[in-house]
Order: sequence, then C-alpha cells, then structure tokens
Amino acid sequence: MAEGGFVQDQTSDNALGSPSLDTLMLECPICLEQLRHPKSLPCLHSFCQECLASYIINESSGKMASASSFSCPVCRRDTEPLNQSEDKQRWAEQFPTNNLAVEMIQHLQNTSTLIMCKPCEKKGNVNIPAEFWCEQTKSYFCESCKVDHHDLFHDDCEPEHITQENKSATIRRKMSATGCGKHKEKLEYYCEDHQILGCHKCIIVDHRKCETVTSADDFRDKIQTTKIEDLLTELRKCVNSMEILIKDVEEQLQSMTEDQVTALQSLTDLRTKINERFDVLQKTLTDKLTASFKEEKENLDISRKKCERLMFAMQKTLTSSQDAALKEDAVGTISLFQRGQAEVESCKGLIQELENSSKSTSLRHEYNPDLLTLNTKTSLTLGKILVHQQQRTLPTAVVCKPLSERQLQMIRKIDIKLPTDEKDCDVYGAVLLSGGRIVLGDNANHKLKLFTEYGDFKCDVEISEEFCDLCRVDDNTVAVTLDEVKAICTVNVRDLTLTILSKSKIKNLTEKCFGVTYNNNMFVVGTPTSLYSVPQNGGEAIMLHKIKSKCLHLASDQINGRVFASINTSDPDAVAVTRLSDGTHTDVLKVGVVEGTTGIDVDREGNVYVCGQNSHNVIQMSGDGTEVRELLTSYDGIEYPRAISVWGDKLVITSRARSTAQQNFVRLFQLV
Repeated sequence: MAEGGFVQDQTSDNALGSPSLDTLMLECPICLEQLRHPKSLPCLHSFCQECLASYIINESSGKMASASSFSCPVCRRDTEPLNQSEDKQRWAEQFPTNNLAVEMIQHLQNTSTLIMCKPCEKKGNVNIPAEFWCEQTKSYFCESCKVDHHDLFHDDCEPEHITQENKSATIRRKMSATGCGKHKEKLEYYCEDHQILGCHKCIIVDHRKCETVTSADDFRDKIQTTKIEDLLTELRKCVNSMEILIKDVEEQLQSMTEDQVTALQSLTDLRTKINERFDVLQKTLTDKLTASFKEEKENLDISRKKCERLMFAMQKTLTSSQDAALKEDAVGTISLFQRGQAEVESCKGLIQELENSSKSTSLRHEYNPDLLTLNTKTSLTLGKILVHQQQRTLPTAVVCKPLSERQLQMIRKIDIKLPTDEKDCDVYGAVLLSGGRIVLGDNANHKLKLFTEYGDFKCDVEISEEFCDLCRVDDNTVAVTLDEVKAICTVNVRDLTLTILSKSKIKNLTEKCFGVTYNNNMFVVGTPTSLYSVPQNGGEAIMLHKIKSKCLHLASDQINGRVFASINTSDPDAVAVTRLSDGTHTDVLKVGVVEGTTGIDVDREGNVYVCGQNSHNVIQMSGDGTEVRELLTSYDGIEYPRAISVWGDKLVITSRARSTAQQNFVRLFQLV
C-alpha cells in the first residue's frame, strides 16, 4: 500500500471543496491513496507498485503455479508480464513507470513549482517563469519573449496563457514530448495490434512486425470521428450501471444494518425470556429438592418418635423395677414382668422393621459440566435433583442378629412369564429395590419387567439390543449392559413404572460387556478378559484389572466402596471371586465350593452372596472370603442359579434351568 502523501494546497481543489480531477486521477484504485511508484498496465490503469505486487500474489494464490497472467484490478483485462519466468513477486516491477503521474504528483506536492521561459534559459536567465505555451513550437515563453520572439515569427498562432488552473494540462503537454517511460522520447505512434502508444524507438524495436502502426495524430483523428463518442456513450451507460449497483449495495448494507439491530434486539429479548424460563426451572428444582427433603425428614422423624416412645416406656419399666415395695406386690410384679416382655418384643420388632427399611438418603444437584464449556453442543438445562438412597447397616450397638448368622427361608415363587411373552423367560439380571420392587432382565423376550415382592406384575419396557447384567444405581434407577453394542442403558423405576433414561456408548471398548455395577459415581463393567471403569455419563473405558475368564456379574459394597467380580469358570483352583479396592485387587474365593460363578451381590453388613451355576448352589461369605457357608443347594430345588440381588434381609434368585418350572419363576427368600 502506498505510504506518505501530502497536504494538498487549496488550489488543488475546486471551489466546492471536492477533489480535483488531477487528485482523482493520481489515486491508486487498490489502496485509495496517492500513487507511489506508479506502474501502468497495458490497459493504461495505474497502481502503486507495492499494491500491484500484493494484488498479483493474492490473485494467483488460488491458481496453478504455472499461471502466466493476471486480470487488471479495475477493468479485469487479462494482463501478461513482460517476463513470465520471473517470480510473481517481481512482475509488478516489469511494467513501465507512469512518468506523467510522477510529474503530476510532484506538481501537487509543490504548487510553487514554476515552468521557466525557454528562450530566457538559453540566454542564461534560468529563473524567468513562463507565462505562455505555444502548441505549434512546443515551447514556453515569458511575456517579453512572446512579444520579441514568438510573435515576430509565428503571428499565425496564439500561445495559450498559463494559469494555476491549467498548469496540470501544461505539464501533460510537456510530458507528451518525453512521455515514453522506456526511452524518454516523444510518444508519437500507436500500435493497433498491441493497442499501445510508443515512441519511434519502441516501434522499431518492439513493433516492427506488427501489421497496423499509425501516428498518434492519425489514430486520434480515426477514433474521434466515431469511436470516442461511442465510447463516451458506453462509459455513461457503465457509470449509470455502477451507480445502480452502488445504490443496490448501499441498500443491501442498510438492510443488513437494520437486520443487525433487529437481531441484537431479538437476542436481548430471548435472553430475557431464557432468564424467565430458567427462573421457572430453578423454582421447579428447588420445590422438588424441598419436597424430597421434607418427605425424608418426616420418615426419619417418625422412626425417631417410635424409638423415643418405646425407649421412654422401657426406661419407666426399669425405674419401676427398682421399687422395693413392688417386690412384695405379686400382682404388680407380674404386671411389670408382662409389660417388660411386651416391650422387649416390641423393641425386637421395631429393630427388625428399621433393619429392613434402614437406608441412607443423599440429596444432590447434578448437571452436565459441559454446560460450563464453550463450543459444545450440550443443551442448556439446570440439571436435575437426585434423591440417592442405599442400604445402610444399623449401628453395631443395636441388638439384632447378624445376617451371617440367620437362616434362609423361602417366602414365595413368583411367576414372571407374561401373556405377551413369545418365549420361556431367560432372566440374566435382577435388582431388588426398596418397597419390595423387583426388576428383572428377561433376555429371551427382550424386556425389563417390574414386579412387587408379592408377585404382582406392574409394567415392562422393551430393550431391542442383547443385554446381560443389571445393577442398582440408586433407589429409583437401575442400569443394564447392552453387550453386543457395548453400551450401558439406565432405566428409571418410579411410581411402579419403567422408563428408559439414556443409552451411553462405551467408546473404546472392543469386547462384549457383561457384568455391571455402580460404585462411587462410576460404572464398573466386566468383559471376557478385563474389568473396566466407565464414567456415569458414558465415555472412554479405563482398564482396572485383567481376568482369565469372563465376568458375567459384578457387585458393590456401598459402605466400603469395594467391588466384587464373579469369574465364570469351573477350572480347579481358578479364581472364582476377585475384589477391587483402592486401585488394587485381591482374589477372595477360588473354585471349590462354587463352580461356574454367576450372580453376585453384597448386603448391608458387607456379606457377599455368590451363585454357583455349575455347582447348583448359593453361598454367603465374608468380604475377605475367610468365612463361607452354603445357603442353598440342589437339595433345596436350586438348579443353575444365575442372578441374585439382596435388599435388607431379603434375596431374589433367578435360574437358567432348562425346565419351565425353573425358567419362568424367580424365588424370593428372607434371612430369619
């Protein structure tokens, strides 16, 4: 781009303050500043050398490297450099300098520059300014030399008086005598083949083979008759077209400006509406949080009051027992004894009730952290309120028999085959939730089914993909592995209905996924060769441990944060159950008492329950595997047990036996 410039004298502008013709003619069409090192193209449009060089490089950037021409920035005429083999960055230097423009710029930069009288210069008086120009003799004269010399010999012509206004035209005339930028000679010939002016040297050197070369005067006379007027007519039409186009562009710009104002206002209005909408969402979530807290608080208050009333009654009985007078009162003693017995039975019953229903409740607000990240496609929401409930063990000081010392008693068999089922059931996974809700995964009929502990069917939901294990996420959510598509599907269990919430693809998993459990806000999944952790909302799996046989089922100890994996193998001394904790693994059970381990779960006291599919039994063991006892065997009618789930003191067990009596039923047990 041209640099510098000058402060124009007022004489360079017309009376209305608009730029003069000279100023406009000396303006670079690219940078719109005064020409600097002006270069002329064959079409006679002039540009700053630097601007022209940049234009050539930019215009040819999208073309082939072998491109040998470029289009004029103004008229789009195809233009070839003098030396096409030279680097494109130097093409602009090859075009002739516009000497007339250089002279005009010098004139505009120094309006005090004077044109000297030619006769006086020959006499040695170099500082005498010229006042007249003679077109016939191509010379300048002062007033004195005009009278003494010019008028004596050329009385047939009248020299033109030089004024400030026509000095530019005078300079142009002067330059016409030495207008050739290449040879500094007068431009007096025109080559019609190349459509270019030249001096006599140009014609001899560059145009001697051209067919039509005429004098500049002859060509001027030729075009003045018809072509100039036609050209002027076309120029007027083109100017009119440009004015229309400029007006159209201005109208488009005005329309865009109005659209911008409208869009900005729309953004502001939308932001206001979004804020209002978010206020409503925040109130909804706040009301839900408050209602959930109130409900759980009321339940806890009821339990506390039951305990307080019974405690005060038993304390009163203890106080009465210390009354010495009571020892002599047979009736009073018997009444106290009977009351105390009733209170002890009530205490045991209340402990049993609380033991079955005891659960820890946490309330939390969950949202997608991607909301806080720019350039994401995450929908704008305020998240959701989660009420997370899980089993908890009563304080150790509470007098109740440990689950590890109780006996297993069957409550009922539940018929799980529905009239709409096309096949006999094949239940791979089961989850027992609070309130006696049982969720079963019937892979043969591609359904998740919901029953009550009394055997009442409530609803089902179709899962089109092959699936395997089920696990408890919270008291109202379960998850199921979709083994073929390598994904985890979460399902809401609320108001005795099942609703699919999401299906999250495990991105980098190449094996089928079978077992699943939920632990510390992460899923752990089992495959034929490894155990992986997977983010709750899906994502890449991280390998935790390599295994030698497939893991069909997993379970979590929510109190201690440990994960137990059953390894489906019958090889002697092979690992049957392994435990993950704090980044390490421990093999806690080997094949022996159980073979072909399948279902596994953990109760509130940390006891682990394992199904032996090939050994036809169910065992209970301590978390470290040191204490093991059989709860059920084939003598109890257990055949090919597959899935097991524990809640409180109750267990649900499924079977993959080939008999219809086994496949289409699940069994509900209680530790008593």
